[in-house]
Amino acid sequence: MKEEEERLNCDAIDEKPRNYDFSQGYAEKWECYEAATCEKCNKPVMVSGEQRHNEVEDTECDGYIVGEGPMMNYYYPLPDFKMDVTEAAKKIVHLPLCIVQFTDTEEYALALTGGGMDLSWEICAAYMELGYWPPTHFRLPGFIPGMGPKGAMRVIKGMRESIKIRRNWLDSDDANLDTAEKRVIEVVKDRKKREKAKGKTA
Repeated sequence: MKEEEERLNCDAIDEKPRNYDFSQGYAEKWECYEAATCEKCNKPVMVSGEQRHNEVEDTECDGYIVGEGPMMNYYYPLPDFKMDVTEAAKKIVHLPLCIVQFTDTEEYALALTGGGMDLSWEICAAYMELGYWPPTHFRLPGFIPGMGPKGAMRVIKGMRESIKIRRNWLDSDDANLDTAEKRVIEVVKDRKKREKAKGKTA
C-alpha cells in the first residue's frame, strides 16, 4: 500500500458521474481514445470501431481489434489529467472503459464501453490505473468482479484510503466551523458587554 500512497493523487476523490449524450458530437465536441487487445497476438492496440491490426499498425498480424466507444450517457472526470492519453488508454485495456476528451474544455474523463451491470469495481480500478485514488461516490457491489480477488482487494484498499483522506478533509472542515463558531460567540458576548456598559452610563 505504501507504494500506491506515493504515486496516487487525491484529485478525483470527490468526483461523481456526470450526464452527457455521447450519441452525438463525436469529433466535433468530444474525442475517444480506446485500446483493445488484438484477438490474434494479444497486443493492446489503439482502435476506432472494428479494424484489423495491420490497418492501424505496421505489422504482419491481421487479427481483429474491436473498439466500442462510450456506451452509456455519462462520464467520470479525470481532473488535472497529465498522462499521455495513448499510454493511459492501454493501461486500462483490460477494463470496459475508454478515455474521452471534450474539445471545448480540453478536459479528460473515463467513459464506459459496456453496461448491463454495476461496473463500480472496474471504474474504481481504472481510476487507480491512471494514478488516482478512487472517488468515494462509488459503493462496491457484493460480488467478486472479473478482475479476480487480487484486483478486488487492491480496489478495496484504494477505497479505504480515499475514505480516510476524505474523512480527514471533513474533520478539518469541522474544525474550521468550530473556530468560526467560537469567534461568533465571542463577538456576541462582546456586544452584550458593551450594550450593558452603555446602559449603566445612560
